Amino acid sequence: MIKLKHIVALFLASGIFAGLAFFLNNQDKAYFFLEKIEETTGISPPDAVSIVNDTIPFEKGLQDELKIISSNYSKRSKRNIWTLARGKTIVVYLMQAQKFIQKHGGTILLMEELNDNPNSYQSAKVDILTPKGDSLHLTLQVSDNIFMKNASLMSIAFQTTSLSPEIIEKLNHLDFPFDLLVPPFGLNDDFYKDLNKITNKEIVLWLAMESTKLNKVHNKLRPLRIHHTEEQIEETINDAKEILPNAAGIATRYGEQAVKHKQLLQAILKPAEKKDMWFLDLSMEERTVVPQSCKDYEIICKIAFPYNPDNSSVEDYVHQKLREAPKSGTSIMILPLTEQNLSKIEDIAKKAAKQGTTLVDLSTLFNSK
Repeated sequence: MIKLKHIVALFLASGIFAGLAFFLNNQDKAYFFLEKIEETTGISPPDAVSIVNDTIPFEKGLQDELKIISSNYSKRSKRNIWTLARGKTIVVYLMQAQKFIQKHGGTILLMEELNDNPNSYQSAKVDILTPKGDSLHLTLQVSDNIFMKNASLMSIAFQTTSLSPEIIEKLNHLDFPFDLLVPPFGLNDDFYKDLNKITNKEIVLWLAMESTKLNKVHNKLRPLRIHHTEEQIEETINDAKEILPNAAGIATRYGEQAVKHKQLLQAILKPAEKKDMWFLDLSMEERTVVPQSCKDYEIICKIAFPYNPDNSSVEDYVHQKLREAPKSGTSIMILPLTEQNLSKIEDIAKKAAKQGTTLVDLSTLFNSK
């Protein structure tokens, strides 16, 4: 009897799936059928959507995945020309296409970047064998002047140990969200009160950590040391969170020794995970074990490179970070908080928008796909 019920349920589900496929362009009707699927078979709507999505033609699915602007056929090259919005590089598009093709049972026969296409910003040839065995010959070309909104994300953060009325005013005139990396210890009470005068900010605990650069003068910063116990480290992080309760994450200050010491990192990441915080390694240490250590916890970790006056000018650093966003999909810019540096980025939101980059706080960037 149980087997018979399952057979009937599956039969009914197949009919419902057929109906759902027919009504895919009508969302209300689609969700009505999804509810019937759940009632009849116990399959949840998200699972049902996944099943039905498999019925979407492979070529149309790939077009939707890449969000193409236009499609036409070239008799001369005997290829379908798909135009893509600028804001991602052709390499990023190719990686996105590869992931879709492999996930949906297709086969990549050719994937070759082109350097001689005068009609586009960047382009590539892609030959595909669809799951049904059909050949699909494509030329993907990135538009020269049509940009995709939200194609890439960029975060701007400021390292700060002091605030002046002029800096507070300039921060409040920025037309984008930003992060402030704030030491939770070692500063006077007025500094923390002045933080409340700043709008549109996200706070990050800028915690001093094990480093050869630390000495007795830095003890007021309560640095997290290798010889500290887990309990001592958790207590320090708890105290920091009490001072800055809205802090969204933890960033390293100094710390080139800390990020090489897995046991110390684990002692830091464990309480950070409890408080639903993320972790940002700014140490610029090549031998960091942060990525490996984070795998042991449900916590998001990233590595970023703050401005270093020994390597470039502020202008070059800002330009580099702007260019990085469309190439990799995300970019993190970290500058010392000074009036001069703020003047260097007054028009950065407009520059970012022109290349399809959206300025967001670090938490939004960290949680993006």
